[in-house]
Amino acid sequence: MAGLTGLFQRGSSYYLQVVLPPHHPLQTKYKNGKFVTSLGQCSYREAVKRGTIKRAEVLYSAALQCRLPNPSTVHQAAPPSQRHTLRDIHGLWTSSKTRSKDTISACLRAVCRYEEFTGNVPVEDLTRELGGTFRAWLEHPDRKTTSKTARDRLIWVKSLLQFASQDLGLIRQSPWTGIDIESTTTHKRRPWTAAELTTFFVQPLHLAYQLPDDNKAGKDAAYWIPLLGLYTGARVGELAQLRVTDVRTGGDVPMLSITNEGENQQVKTKAGLRDVPIHGELIRLGFLDYVTAAQKKNSSGNLWPDLPTREGKPGGYFSHWFGIYRRGLGFGKTPDFHCFRHTVRTQMAEAGISEAVIDTLVGHEISGSVGAKVYTHRGPETLLKAIEALRYPALTLSLTRVYQGP
Repeated sequence: MAGLTGLFQRGSSYYLQVVLPPHHPLQTKYKNGKFVTSLGQCSYREAVKRGTIKRAEVLYSAALQCRLPNPSTVHQAAPPSQRHTLRDIHGLWTSSKTRSKDTISACLRAVCRYEEFTGNVPVEDLTRELGGTFRAWLEHPDRKTTSKTARDRLIWVKSLLQFASQDLGLIRQSPWTGIDIESTTTHKRRPWTAAELTTFFVQPLHLAYQLPDDNKAGKDAAYWIPLLGLYTGARVGELAQLRVTDVRTGGDVPMLSITNEGENQQVKTKAGLRDVPIHGELIRLGFLDYVTAAQKKNSSGNLWPDLPTREGKPGGYFSHWFGIYRRGLGFGKTPDFHCFRHTVRTQMAEAGISEAVIDTLVGHEISGSVGAKVYTHRGPETLLKAIEALRYPALTLSLTRVYQGP
């Protein structure tokens, strides 16, 4: 772990000495210009953590209360007419290209945290020291956020600063480049176990097609979307937004098209645009019969006509219902719906399917050389072979009825 300037130990206790910059409000109290405080008896790692936070509070938080700049570190301020707040940058960044509402909102939340701590310092006046203190503030236990959330917010702010530098030319370079937060995963996803799959899929919903009354479940969507997740590895939002025309049966291999071309359809990244073969087990259970009936009786074109959307997100309400449903079966935080993706990846990897093919099917950016990313074409037969490698011997589902349509 990196050291901390001013940290020292006496006996079993650690202390922190902070050299106060000129004009700092504490200079009147500490005539020698040095602030010293005890960090208590703790490990070196904990002392560095406490000291970093205390240093941030002393060097910047106190100065904020008086709104006094630190002339030893702040460069010459730009004229008021040429100053820009981070919120200004956010507005320019938002309008620079098409971005999803979720992306804009996530970035704006980070801007709010920046404003809360800095008092909305113009980007032209930012210093590297302030970046370090902002990082410490984000990590402070009082924030009650995970390390991942803190890191995400710092990354958003750094992205806006990078945009202000590289795209807008408002600052020479981003002063916070290289400042980061190490995050730990608090909610680790993993594959479903055979026992968990059995528990989930032996309920009346999948054994007897007893659809839930909850409107958020979307009637038939409650039956098919979990199965599609298990046999495609697609995200819940990708499956919830499907339209009848996204199921293509004209070729030799029936395909499921994950696209962003329809209303309220979106994918996480460009790699998410893909075609996935429909597993034979889904066909055996009557999925194509369902699609045919939906096409004949549903004028809206939605594959799940009874599934409501939440703020334009087809998967919003379904995810809420799915969480309640699985918790009612005794599951904790995991496995969740996203764990189906891990299940699919694991199954294919164990079957010897190449990483490039797996990435293609689940919508991940393909790693490796430019040739692997651009020039390697994967035909339907290759993709079908990978999909058919998905086997769940502990899971036995019976065809309970012939689908009659919505």
